[in-house]
Amino acid sequence: MSVTSLEKWKVFQSLDQKVKQDIRLAIVIGSDSAIYVTKGDEAFGIGMNPNGCLGTGDMEKHPEPKRIETLGGQNIQGLEFATNAHYITVFAISASGLVFAWGRNDCGQLGLGTIQDTLLPTKISGSLEGQRVVQVACGDKHTLALTSDGKIFVFGSNEKGALGLAGDIEEIWAPTILEGPLAGKVVNAIACGCYVSAAILNTGELYAWGHNGFGLVPRAKNGNIEIPLKVAEFGGVEISKIAFGVDYALALSKDGKIYAWGDNKHGQLGTGTTDSETVPKLLSNMAGRIQDIAATHCYLHPNAAITEANEVYFWGRCGRGQNILNPLMIPGYSSLDEVYAIVPPKQATFRALRLKESLPKMNDSLVECLKKMFDDHQTSDFVFVVEGKKVHVHKVILIMRCAVLRTMFLGDWKESNEKEIIIEGHSYDAFHAFLKYFYTDEIDLQPALALDVFALAHFYHLVDLQNQCEALIKNGLTVENVSCVYDKAILYAAKELEDFAFNFCMDHLSAVVSSENFDILDPKVSRDFFRRAATHGAFKK
Repeated sequence: MSVTSLEKWKVFQSLDQKVKQDIRLAIVIGSDSAIYVTKGDEAFGIGMNPNGCLGTGDMEKHPEPKRIETLGGQNIQGLEFATNAHYITVFAISASGLVFAWGRNDCGQLGLGTIQDTLLPTKISGSLEGQRVVQVACGDKHTLALTSDGKIFVFGSNEKGALGLAGDIEEIWAPTILEGPLAGKVVNAIACGCYVSAAILNTGELYAWGHNGFGLVPRAKNGNIEIPLKVAEFGGVEISKIAFGVDYALALSKDGKIYAWGDNKHGQLGTGTTDSETVPKLLSNMAGRIQDIAATHCYLHPNAAITEANEVYFWGRCGRGQNILNPLMIPGYSSLDEVYAIVPPKQATFRALRLKESLPKMNDSLVECLKKMFDDHQTSDFVFVVEGKKVHVHKVILIMRCAVLRTMFLGDWKESNEKEIIIEGHSYDAFHAFLKYFYTDEIDLQPALALDVFALAHFYHLVDLQNQCEALIKNGLTVENVSCVYDKAILYAAKELEDFAFNFCMDHLSAVVSSENFDILDPKVSRDFFRRAATHGAFKK
């Protein structure tokens, strides 16, 4: 997204040019409502405000941008919303994986543990506490949240089986993990239709559940599907993305092909007819390999696709009584976002608009230059591969910042002549945060992840990073995690952290000793702990 492309959205046209240049993330909820986040980490709502969807704490119209106080400083990286004629729900995701929710909540779809609407962004806690959420998908009255370790949490209405929880369950007001057929599997992506849900595994397999009208859950003969069901019709074809419209679905395979199924009365499947399809049908009327697809829950919106050659196609219902049965290429379009800004009579984003980050400029400070260079595949000269994901770095920066890495890259190590290395024994989130520290001198993570980064800082002899992590760990101590912290503090000879954790244990001794993590402590550590506790009078009569 560029500043020029923002002009295509009616709600942004009145903004000052400098304001538009400062926007890095935005959603357009309707032609006259939008939320955006600035490069300075402030959030604003502008325009109409039905259901208090702007998150400004009121339901007033805001012709001028109004600050969303609770999102400021949260480093928001994702925005999602669901809307129909009756309500709007909105979600914001921070870089550290926190989720904030607001708007309509009559079925608990905000995951806040109540069914009370809220006008202010409120952090979702409960089972998501300590989890890093990387994606949120929302239907009419239900929500899915995907964590960095590939687990799905569900909440809201279970109407037509949309949550995938079998049994007589009508609503779930707080995040609940979805297991069943997905237990032990790693999910890469999620999607929601109005009353249907789907998950794509790291293997490329597609699972779906919920409303089965028009065969939305292929292979399921009748009724709604209460638990995730593998879509076997794809055989060995690996799926990379799924998008739901109203009673139909599109799937994109890893080899760049589109499959469509479901309702087709307006030609929304792009098959050249208005015949519905109960099993996925391969579309063969677009030239080139497809790199992305789009659909929305709005009846007036078309579908869209973009090829690797950046050719944009659209089809289906386009408003004003127009139905396009075969995908039509649009000359002059360069992104899917433009389709939803120009073609339908009612504008609304199908995903968050993201301002493209520019490379460092001559007048940028050194700090700003370094921040922009982190994980930049165009300029990097080395790659760390963690859990199958790549982090792009620059050897010279790591050499300047870390003596251990300096020895690795400049010494007689095999890594000195390699262009990438696979890291094992650490999570991607922890190693990503660790490497980002070299470029920013800052850490942006939840206390639950701080212990892993603390271990990395100890191994690579980064005292300042250890101290920052230690402060986070202390603030995030709980009865459940203090045993792990105490164990690691002993392992890494972090005496101050060890004493802090021990004193916490003394204040909550019964609960700590009864916790699951205490049960799995090394026997020697637990014996020494009890001896130390005894010397502090823990077992006096």
